[in-house]
Amino acid sequence: MKTRLCLFAVMLLTTASAWAGDAEESNKPQRTTLFSTLKGRMDIPPYRIPGITCGKDGRLIASAARLVCGTDPGFGQVDCVVKISDDNGLTWSDKEIDVAVGDASLINNVKTPMEAAYGDPAIVMDREHNEVLVMAVAGCTVYTNSTTNRQNPNMIAAIRSLDGGETWQQPVDQTEDIYGLFDSGKPMAAAFVGGGRIFQSRIVKAGDYYRIYAALAARPNGNRVIYSDDFGRTWNALGGASAMPVPNGDEPKCEELPDGRVIITSRTSGGRLLNIYTYTNTKTGAGKWEVETKATMSGLSASPSSNPTNGEMLIVPAKRLSDSKRLYVALQSVPTGTGRNDVGIFFKELADINDIRNLAAFSAGWDGFYQVSTTASAYSSIELQADDKIAFFYEETLTKWGTKPNPVSTSFPTGAGTHNFDGFENIYLALDLETITCGKYSVCHKVNRGKYLKKFFCALIDESNLTSKEKASAKAYVKKLRAEPTAEQIDAIYALLAGKERADK
Repeated sequence: MKTRLCLFAVMLLTTASAWAGDAEESNKPQRTTLFSTLKGRMDIPPYRIPGITCGKDGRLIASAARLVCGTDPGFGQVDCVVKISDDNGLTWSDKEIDVAVGDASLINNVKTPMEAAYGDPAIVMDREHNEVLVMAVAGCTVYTNSTTNRQNPNMIAAIRSLDGGETWQQPVDQTEDIYGLFDSGKPMAAAFVGGGRIFQSRIVKAGDYYRIYAALAARPNGNRVIYSDDFGRTWNALGGASAMPVPNGDEPKCEELPDGRVIITSRTSGGRLLNIYTYTNTKTGAGKWEVETKATMSGLSASPSSNPTNGEMLIVPAKRLSDSKRLYVALQSVPTGTGRNDVGIFFKELADINDIRNLAAFSAGWDGFYQVSTTASAYSSIELQADDKIAFFYEETLTKWGTKPNPVSTSFPTGAGTHNFDGFENIYLALDLETITCGKYSVCHKVNRGKYLKKFFCALIDESNLTSKEKASAKAYVKKLRAEPTAEQIDAIYALLAGKERADK
């Protein structure tokens, strides 16, 4: 009898363990490979540089570069491709959609035409229209080569879709329009838009569109930021022609604080280089950058890789689950291993003035880390979905293709590419904020931005050098803020903090 009872107990324990294992397995985020290098053959190009955007009606669009030449633009043909999901990433279009296809036959040893290659796509879908914009490195000049200069630059192409990414217009050459923004100040010899997600403001709207920001990798003098109020048809330099927000920066991305200040986050060894832009006049774009600062996320169990690799920042409205306090949470993706491996997401609570008063405050005190990958992994893109999950699209599982030569012309006689036919699986995950933050926060759209900013601005006023009378006047103005303060109201508060008279007085 005892033997039977023991056997029955073992069976129960085994079944319970299996159920627990099944439950654990079912709770794991579903991994979807959208663009596969591993499944290809030697005549199938690898894929790299993932980007993801969520736009009108919650449509998700994932972008990547199809490296026909096996490596970066500048060594042969590269194409831009996308896939689409209309059910929050549960299913995706079966076939990849061509955004722009390069033509290797156009490569020459004089000046390469734009149509030769389109790589490193940076993507954004408008939240109110079916428009999608991709900015791509075009032509066939190599960013790091000394022969790539203002007279023979990396070209910049804008490719647009008017039907949510299903069909695409002919690429438009915006090279001179963008380089020309800086010619009168700090000219660029070479530049391209950092691949991944182009940021669209949640606050600033001019005419039919919310403002978009694109961050440039540029030499000399590092990163620049450009913005557009007509969804990429024309551009302006954020901070003016001489602005150098991250002089030591590499591949960058942009984000936005709850008060409308713009953050640039740039690739560097062992962390991210950051800067913040504060508007004095949001409408005209006038304002000022702080001084470049490095965030190392020190003090946590993981730290950013010593191998500089691009990631992305996302700031989401959230609720702290321990006390239901409503605030914001910043996410920053980056590898954490010894090189291009162990991609994960750092997070930081943005609860009060101590978190966002300035760049030093924002750069310090990151709260935790979530490990996404435990193997070879590199670039990543991150976005908030319509169902409040976090879309994470990243490179994993490096595939080495060996000795196949790059099909380049006599412009590049060595045929040497920087990645030698290395490519990745481009993997999509939908993650809960609770999962990323170890159960500390959930996405919450009921954050009252006005209430949040009232506390923030009143604390800034208390710290300021204003007189008692000026502080009282400034606080009286702050208390009038509604749930969704306008950019003009925020400009006025920063003017008061700077000791200037309100523009709307």
